[in-house]
Order: sequence, then structure tokens, then C-alpha cells
Amino acid sequence: MNSENECLRVVGTGGTLRVGSTSLGALRRALSAADEAGAEVELLDLRQLRLPMYEPGRPLDDHDPEVWRFIEAVRRADALVLSTAAYHGRLDGVTKSALDSTQFVEGNERVYLEGRALGLISTAGDNRAAANTTDAMVHIVHALRDIVAPQMMLIGGAWKRFADEWNVTEEGFGRRLDRLGRLVVDIAEALTRGLKDRDAEAVGVAL
Repeated sequence: MNSENECLRVVGTGGTLRVGSTSLGALRRALSAADEAGAEVELLDLRQLRLPMYEPGRPLDDHDPEVWRFIEAVRRADALVLSTAAYHGRLDGVTKSALDSTQFVEGNERVYLEGRALGLISTAGDNRAAANTTDAMVHIVHALRDIVAPQMMLIGGAWKRFADEWNVTEEGFGRRLDRLGRLVVDIAEALTRGLKDRDAEAVGVAL
């Protein structure tokens, strides 16, 4: 374990409104690996949060604590893992609404998800739906200025891979989720180290 990882914060967002969500199970496994790699992890289960649909023009001050919790977690994150189920060939509505809510992060020192490492997971009934959903997520998070990890998890036939939202039944997929969790931590560490080096150089120039 690299001791520098201990201060890194990885936030996982996912799950659907269905009990036993496979996307939530995949997210738990990836976050567990990030935790073992030394990062501080936080799971945001969208079924529990029940975020409202994003309303343009409605101020953050007018929202419930759940929205505040989500936004503050994103603001403090060094890296994120986003896991969604495929609904009709695209990401599910609660995930899209959560991503739309990152509009509230605009105007801060780090706009939207700028400079954060991001791991992507999609679960679906078949491989094509998982691939289409991942493609859609890539376009969305690029617009939010995130840095997508080169390894992405596309899990077709998800009902065969998970016993429930806690247990992966096909260990090959479990190991790949482990690698994704560790990779996100490694990328976040590299990005954080790069920012520190840049700031140090800037201070040196100012002096």
C-alpha cells in the first residue's frame, strides 16, 4: 500500500431504484478494492438518496439535505466511480439526474468534475446495451471535464454475475472490478501529485 493514497477520497455513485441492483453490487466491489488500496471511500446509493430531478434555475439552498450531501461529496472527491444499469440502451434516470445535479459544482475552484479520476461501470441484460450505456456516460462525463480511467467495466448478462447487491458470483468479473478500483486510486494519486508539483513550481516562480 502506498501511504500517499491514505488522503485520497474516492466517492462511488450508483445503484437504481430496484432492490438488489446489480450496478450497486458492482460498485461495492470496486470501492472495496479502492479501500484496500488505501483510499478513503464513500458510497452514495442512489436508491437511498432519492435525489430529485434536476431543475435548472432552482438554487441549491432550496434543496433537501440529500442533494447537499451528494454535492459536498463530489466537491471533496479526488476520484469517483460511477455505476449504472442500462435502461433501454442508455443510463438509468436516477444516474442521469445525479450527473445533472453536478451543475451545482460550477463556479467553484474545480468546475464540475474537473481533474478528477473517474471509473465507469455499466450493467445490462446484454453486452450491446452495456456498451451503448458506457458510450453515453463517456460523452456526459467528458462534458463535465472528468478524466476517465482507460479500463471500463461493461457487464452484460448482469443477472448471472451477481447473487444480489453484495455478492459477485462470477469471480472473473470480480477481479476486473478490483482492478478498476485500484486503477482509479492510482490515477487520482498521479493527478494529485501533479497538482502539488505544479503548485510548488508556481510558488517558486512567485518567490
